[in-house]
Amino acid sequence: MASKKGFILLANVPSYSVVQSSRALHIFTELKKEYPDIYLIMQSSDKKEVETNNLVQVKPIVNIDGKFILLKGMLYRLQLTLFAFKFAITHHRNFAILRGYDSIMLLVLLKMIGVKVYSDFHGKYDLELTQRGKHLRSFFVKFIDSVTLKFSNRIIVVSEGIEAQIQEYKNKCILIPNGVDIQKIDDAIAKTPTFDFKGYKKIVGFVGNWESFMNVEDMCQAAEYVPDVLFVIVGEGFNASSLIDKYSANKNVIFAGRKPQKEALSIMHMFDICILPYDKIDAHSSHPGFFSSRKTKEYIAAGKPIIVADVIGKESCLVPGYNCVLYESRNPKDLADKISEIFNDHLMLSSMGKNNFEMREHFTWKYLIQHSGLIEDIPR
Repeated sequence: MASKKGFILLANVPSYSVVQSSRALHIFTELKKEYPDIYLIMQSSDKKEVETNNLVQVKPIVNIDGKFILLKGMLYRLQLTLFAFKFAITHHRNFAILRGYDSIMLLVLLKMIGVKVYSDFHGKYDLELTQRGKHLRSFFVKFIDSVTLKFSNRIIVVSEGIEAQIQEYKNKCILIPNGVDIQKIDDAIAKTPTFDFKGYKKIVGFVGNWESFMNVEDMCQAAEYVPDVLFVIVGEGFNASSLIDKYSANKNVIFAGRKPQKEALSIMHMFDICILPYDKIDAHSSHPGFFSSRKTKEYIAAGKPIIVADVIGKESCLVPGYNCVLYESRNPKDLADKISEIFNDHLMLSSMGKNNFEMREHFTWKYLIQHSGLIEDIPR
C-alpha cells in the first residue's frame, strides 16, 4: 500500500487560517501516515506558518499583486499546471488530488499519462455565479465542471448535499466533510483575547470568512432587539464593507475583522452561543445537507450551543433541541427571540453545549478520512 506515490495540488499559500488551504494540509497530513511518498504542491509564501516535510512551494514567475490580478492569476495557474505535470512525470506519481475548475488542464494531462485523479469537488459553482448575474462565466464553469466530473477517477465531495447534486456520478463519490483540529481549538482556550467585550455578560458570535450563502445581516439586525447581548462577528466576507458601514455604530455589534486562526478561536471560546446565519434565498440552501462549514465543526468541538437558520441545506449533524435551536432565516426578530430563550433556559444552554462537546471526536480530520474509504481506494 505504501508504494503508491501521489501529490495534492492547490494554488493557495499554506495556511491553517484559510479553509481551502487548511483542508488540503489536513488531508495531506493524514494521507502521509499511510503513503509517506506524497507531496503537497502550493503557492509559495513569505510567512513560515506551516512547516512540514514534502511541502513544495512554487513561486510565481510574475508577481500576482498589483494591476491585472486576474490575468496574472491565470498565468500562475498555467505555471503551476506545467510544474505539477513535470513533477508527476519525473517523480513517477500514481495519483493526484486536485481542486478547482481551473485545474482542468492538469487533469487532462495527468489522465494522458495514467495518473489516477481525485477531484475535490465543492458543489456547482456555476449556480452561485448565475445567482450573482455572471452568466458568461457561469457557462464556462459549468462546462469545465462537466468535463472534470466525467473524467475524474474519483470525486471527493464535502457534503451529502453536494453528492446529491451529481447523482449520476454517485458511484465515484468519496465523502470527506470539513473537519477540525481539536488540539488547536483546545490550545486556544489558554490564549486570552486582546479584545474589548465592553463588559457584556451575554455574548453571541460568528467566526469565519463568509460566502454569499451566509446572511450575517440577520445578526446585525437582531442586536437591536436584545441590547443586553453583545454580537461579535469575526472575519470578513460577502458584502462586508457595506455591513460594517451600516451597523458598526451599534453599541452591541462588534466587527472584529480577519484574525489569525488561534486568535479567532480564542475569541470564539468567549461566546456563550454561536450563530450560523444561512440565507434561505441562496440557491445552496435548498439542497438537503449541502453545507459543511468548518465553523460549524469548530463550534461543536468547542462545546458551544448553536443557533442555526432553518434552511434545508443546514448540516445533518445539527439536531434541533439536542445541539442546536432553529430560527427563521431573514427574520432577525425571531433570531433575537431564540437568543433570549436560550439565555433564559440555563439547562438548555448547558445541555446543548455538552452534547456538542461529546460528539466532537467524530469531526476530527483523522476520523473523517479514516472512515471515508479514501485510504483504501488509492491502491485499487
